[in-house]
Amino acid sequence: MEILQPLQALPFLPAWPPEAHPLLLFGLLLFLAIALGELFSRLHLPRISAYIFTGVLLSLLRDEPSLTGLRPVAHQIFEFAFALLLFELGQRIDLGWLRRNPWLLVTSLAESALAFVAVAALMLLFQQPPMLAVLIGAIACSTGPIVILAVSKDCAARGQVTDRLGLLAALSTCHSFLILGVCYGVLHGETAAPLTTILLHPLYLVAGSSLLGALAAWTVLRLLARIRVGHYSQTLAAIAVIMVSVALAHTLDLSVVLAMLMAGILSRSLDREHRLQPMDFGLLSRVALIVMFVATGSLLNPDSFASAALPAIGLLAARALAKGVAVFAFARPSGLSLRKASLLAIGMLPMSGAALLWTERTALVWPELGGQLAAVVLTALLIMEFLAPPALQFALRRANEAGDPT
Repeated sequence: MEILQPLQALPFLPAWPPEAHPLLLFGLLLFLAIALGELFSRLHLPRISAYIFTGVLLSLLRDEPSLTGLRPVAHQIFEFAFALLLFELGQRIDLGWLRRNPWLLVTSLAESALAFVAVAALMLLFQQPPMLAVLIGAIACSTGPIVILAVSKDCAARGQVTDRLGLLAALSTCHSFLILGVCYGVLHGETAAPLTTILLHPLYLVAGSSLLGALAAWTVLRLLARIRVGHYSQTLAAIAVIMVSVALAHTLDLSVVLAMLMAGILSRSLDREHRLQPMDFGLLSRVALIVMFVATGSLLNPDSFASAALPAIGLLAARALAKGVAVFAFARPSGLSLRKASLLAIGMLPMSGAALLWTERTALVWPELGGQLAAVVLTALLIMEFLAPPALQFALRRANEAGDPT
């Protein structure tokens, strides 16, 4: 160190020891996640399990001074990656399928409603406050669309079960957000908020987010009408619109999740001239998947695991049972064999990563309630992030829909 002292007097040299930039740390974590992902793949496990494991390791080191600047970066990257993937997933949703087979919509409504009621009732049995029980049920009824997208890509899966999983996950995310909007109105009523707040806050969230998604879809289609079909500029233009939309959602205090999912769905439905090919963001999509799951793990809080483990496990059991019952009840009318219905029920186990964003939004308005909500929901999410990918991979392979691993 004495040898370095004369050098420290030079003004152009950095301080010693140098401070690690958050981006450097995140890059190293990303490299670790990719390396572990390849190891997991050789063990016939989903790569995303390794990505989540890497993020959880980071969350265990959250008190390290050198890592304090990394969590805000992880949150921002998580949100953009989530938005990008939701748009891609939304473009895979064919609303015409619902017209041709309305039993799919019935299945979606039934599985979301049963999961909501079952989880909320169980939380009441665990002596949770009624409003907290309803909020937990609302978040728990959504199925994780990005987990399904990630594992499907990892397995190169195509087929009836894969397509239904994507559709039901997207619809359940919308159902979950609508229930949350109603819950927010009721919460305002309990806190003696003005009637205008009670009525307009949920309406603003749902209608505003949907309108932002529609505007993003319209902008994408207008831009792409001037670009040759299949040109890489189409992808770049879509990414730019997604960035702007995420920023606008933050500025206007709207839902990134609903806006981006609607943008993807509507950009396909409104594309009468087929100017827009289904978006596959290629390498960027792969990077977004890795980053999103590393960030998801890093934002979870293992400290609350012990106190909230029992309600969280109960939540997952009630949710899985409710979704399974609904899938089996409407399997035959919707044209699905009972064998594939059982695999579809397994595939619907993942919880949505949107739970992170929705819990954060709730905590901003009602801090105490948000903290209680996070303890149960994020503990359940942490458990399911490890259990769901292998289960989903198993279901896709048993359905004979998995192709060559990528």
